[in-house]
Amino acid sequence: MAEQSLGDRLAQVRRRRSLTQEELAQAAGVSVATIFKLEQGQRTSARVSTLHALARALGVTTSELFGPGAELDPDTNGDTASLVALRRILAPAPGAPSSVDDLPTLDDLKASISAVSRTGLHCRYTDTLAELPPLISSAQAAADHYQGQDGLGAQHLLARAYLTTGTVLAQFRHEDLAYDAIIRAITAAQQAGDPILHASGIYHLGWIFIRQGRFDDAEDVTVRTAEAIEPSISRSSPAHIAIWGRLLVEASAAAARNNRAAASRDLLTLARSAAARLAHDRFDYDQHWSSFGPTTVAAIEVENAMTTGDADHAVHLARQIPASDHIQLVTRMRHLLTIAEASVATRNYETSVKTLQTVRDAAPEWLKNQRLARHVVRDLLDATSIRRAKNVGLAELADYIGVRP
Repeated sequence: MAEQSLGDRLAQVRRRRSLTQEELAQAAGVSVATIFKLEQGQRTSARVSTLHALARALGVTTSELFGPGAELDPDTNGDTASLVALRRILAPAPGAPSSVDDLPTLDDLKASISAVSRTGLHCRYTDTLAELPPLISSAQAAADHYQGQDGLGAQHLLARAYLTTGTVLAQFRHEDLAYDAIIRAITAAQQAGDPILHASGIYHLGWIFIRQGRFDDAEDVTVRTAEAIEPSISRSSPAHIAIWGRLLVEASAAAARNNRAAASRDLLTLARSAAARLAHDRFDYDQHWSSFGPTTVAAIEVENAMTTGDADHAVHLARQIPASDHIQLVTRMRHLLTIAEASVATRNYETSVKTLQTVRDAAPEWLKNQRLARHVVRDLLDATSIRRAKNVGLAELADYIGVRP
C-alpha cells in the first residue's frame, strides 16, 4: 500500500466516519480552513494539539492519522472473560476436580448437545459460549464412565460437543483454541468408531487451517481424507456422500486461496457430482455435524470466483443460484457477504449496502465477527458520499460492526 500523506489520510478517515469537513471542525474545535488546507495538501503538518483534537473527534488514535487503520484485535470480537470457563475445560489446571455432580444419561446428553448445536447454528454465539462449558464437562464425564456400546455412543456425543465448540471459537477468531477442540473431536470420533463423523472433524480442521492461512495443509488433509472415504455414488448412504462432497468443497476453497485455480475447479467438479446424488442440501448436525448439497457447491463456486479476482463471473454465478431453505444459515450469510463484496467490485454499491443490511437482520452477531464485512464497508465508505452514507444506512452499519477507519 502506497504511503498516504497526512491530508489524504485525514480525508479518508473523515469520510469513513461519514463526517463533513464542517461537522469534523465543530466536533474537534478547529477551524474548517485548517481541515480544508490539510486535506488539499496546502498544509503538510499541524500542531500536535490539533492532531489530538482531530483524532478524538474521529474516534481514532493520533497515530492512525498517519497510516491505515489497524484491523480490530481478534479478542475484541468477543468478551475474553466469557472464555475463562471454556478454557478451564479445554486446558484444566493440574489436579482440578471434576465439576460434574450427576452423571447424565446418554439420552439427556444427546438432547442437550442438540439444543446447544441449534443455538450455534442460529449464530447465537454468545449464548452458545455460555452453554458449552457444563455441556463439555458432562460429555467428558459420560465418555469416561460408559463402556461397551454405551461407551461408543458417549464418544460420539463428545465428538459432537467438541465440534460445536471448535466452530464457535473460530467465529470469535480464537483459531488456536478452536484447533484444540477440533482435534479432540477427531480423536473422540475415532474412539466412537464412526468414520463419517471422523471425516466431518477433518473438514472442520481444514476450515481452521484456511482461517489460519495454512492453505496447503487445508487442501492436503481434506483431499487425503476424501480419498480414504471415497463412496460408491450408487450404493453409499446420503450422509457418506455428503461428507465426501463437503471435504472436496473445503479442498477447493483452499486451492482457490492458494492460487491453484485449476485444482480448485477440478475438486469442485467432483463435489458437484456428489451433490447431484442428493435431492437438496442435507443437514446432518444431529449425527455427523455437517451440511452439503447443490446449493452449497454453487455458493462456494461464487466465493472461489471472488477469491481469484473475477468479480463479474461471481455476480453472474450468483444470479443463477435459486433460493433455497435447505442450506445452513452461516453458508447463506457467507454467500450474501460474498455478493456484497462482488457488488462493490462491480460498483453496484446500492446492492452491496442492501445485502449487508439483510445479513445484519438475519445474523447480527455473525456479521460483527466477519473481517470481510469490515473490509467491504470500508470500501463502500470510500466510494460513497457522506450524505448518501447517512441516508442509506451505511454510516450506521459501519458503526454497528465496529469499522476502524
